[in-house]
Formats: sequence, C-alpha cells, structure tokens
Amino acid sequence: MQFKIIYNPKNVSISHKTEVQIECYYNRKYKYIGTGVYIEPNYWDKDKRAITAKHPQSSTVNNIIKTKLRELETLSYKTEDAGGVFDFNALKNLTGGKDKQTFCNFIAECLKDEPELELNSIVKYKYNIEIIRGVLSEITIDKLTADHIQKLDVAYREKYADSTVARLHIFTEKYIKKAVIKKLLRENPYDKYKLPKFKAEPKKTMHTMAELDALAALDLTHSVAMIRDRYLFSCYTGLRISDNLALLKTNIADSADGYVVSIRTIKGIGHDLILPIGLMFDGRADAIARRWMTAHDEKTLFPAVSRTYISTVLTILAEMAKIDKHLTFHVARHTCASLLADISSNPFLIMEILGHAVYIN
Repeated sequence: MQFKIIYNPKNVSISHKTEVQIECYYNRKYKYIGTGVYIEPNYWDKDKRAITAKHPQSSTVNNIIKTKLRELETLSYKTEDAGGVFDFNALKNLTGGKDKQTFCNFIAECLKDEPELELNSIVKYKYNIEIIRGVLSEITIDKLTADHIQKLDVAYREKYADSTVARLHIFTEKYIKKAVIKKLLRENPYDKYKLPKFKAEPKKTMHTMAELDALAALDLTHSVAMIRDRYLFSCYTGLRISDNLALLKTNIADSADGYVVSIRTIKGIGHDLILPIGLMFDGRADAIARRWMTAHDEKTLFPAVSRTYISTVLTILAEMAKIDKHLTFHVARHTCASLLADISSNPFLIMEILGHAVYIN
C-alpha cells in the first residue's frame, strides 16, 4: 500500500479550515485517513506537501502529520515483511472502521462543512437524509450502485409528487458527486441509471383577489391567524419575508389617511420604503397592522417565529383555503405587483413601492 499526505480545501476562502489527510492507495482504490490537523489554505505548500513556516505552529503540526504517516508506513512494512497483506481490511481494523462511512453519515458530515446554509435549509437537508436512510439504511458509500438509485427512485415516487422527487434526486446526486471527488466512490451510479425527465409546470406566481378573500375568511387559532395575516400583509405591501420579519411597530406611524410604513429594506444595498398602507387596497394592510399593533408586547409588528414554522403553516393554509399554489413570500410580492398593475400603468410607481432601484438615464 502506498501513502501520501494530501490537502484538498473544500472552500477557497482563506479563513476556511480543512483537514490534512493521508491518501492510502491499494489495488487501484483510494481511502483517506484524517490526521486531525485542520488549517487554512494559505498555510499549505502543495509542492512540499507540508504546512508552511508562516503557520504559528508549523513545526509541531508537521511532526504530527509525519508521525501518523510513518505509523502507517511502518505497519504496512511489518505486515508485508511477515508475509501478510496490508490491504484495506487491515486498514479498517487499524482505524476501527472509520474509513467506512454510510452514505447518510457522509452527507451529515458534509453539512458541517457548509456554513453558508441557512437554518431552514439544514432542517430540510436533515429530513432528506432520514428519507434516504429509510431506504438505504447502512449502505456504505463505496457500495452504492445504480440498483440503489433505482430503489431510491421507487421509494421517492411512492410518497412524493414529481417535483419533489426531482429535488430529492438533485440532493442525492450532489453528495454522490462529492463522494466521487473524494475518491470514496469510483463512479457516479446516476450515470448508469437514467431518471425520467421532469418537466415542471408553469409556476403560479400570484394570487387572485378571490384567493386573498378566501384566506382572510378562514376561522383560525391565534398563532395560525398571525401567519395568515403577516402573509396577507406582504400581499398588500410587497414586503419580502426578511423585511416582514424585521418590521417594528416603530416603523409604523399614524396619519390622517391611516398608517404609513417607513422601513429600510434588508436585501441588497437597502432601499428606503414609505408605504401609505391606509390608502392602498382599501386599507386592507392598515386593518391587519392595527389588529396586531396592540395584540402582543413584542417590538415587531408580528410576534417572532421561524421561517420553517411560517412555511409549514402556509402549506396548511393553502389546503384550508383550497388554493392550488405554493404560498411563499415571493408569490406575495408578485401578487402585490399584479394588484398595483391593475390600478396603475406607472411602472416606476410599482418599482418604488416594491423597493426596486429606479434608474433614469
């Protein structure tokens, strides 16, 4: 067996630490052993395969890596000198089987190296892992085949709509490709199992006034009514979910014509919004704001909740109101734009209300 010190940073950021590993090559296959040493990319000399002197503890950590490498080389030499074979089974016994990972555990480990993921994405991804685990159980990465992909495909289609099946396969293949790059898997089994092509239906990206009235008419508990009202509030104001969540009671002032919302948008470089909601859409957003202004003691107009909870409740509300659309705040913004277009032919006014930058040459 041949051994080599390698370093493959997973992120180009100089502040992102990645583990230095020992590559084990035997019979045209590769395995990787962690050294426990994590460094930033700017401390690695790829020509010398060592940590540069710029690292404050370069001498110590280089010795740790070289010691682990020598231990493997010595064990390999002694085994073969005694007439034995130091193969991957011997390596497995040496490492306690840590070189073998189930596919699901591999995905979970990869998630730890994706710090840019938002909490709602992490929750969704962990749910996806459990779906895969229910089908593949303890299948290790190196054992994945096209038959396993077919088994997953059947299981996905038994429970989920075609659009969800397509997203689950995109998720699954993403981490299979990572395993191939890491040489934990020789080839991508998706290359041998061709999935039926998914053709998405045109998205329904706005509500009719009848649908908004159906939502408003629902008899709901306090917590669910709050999600419904904050969604309708965005339908009538065009606020993104980030601005909806951050909207403070102090951002709202009373006037002779009703409430006026003054807020600086969060997304992008930010844009000052002044929305006379008392004059917009027969004061529907004004009525919602007045209902929640005194309904609780928090600083925000609506009580604080997670995006995951909002998404879950919106799915339930769509079913209750018999609306065949995904209720998202992107749809809410489109709805506001559509309602504004019905009453105004001025595109600059619509852009201003939605918080888009207006450029005039």
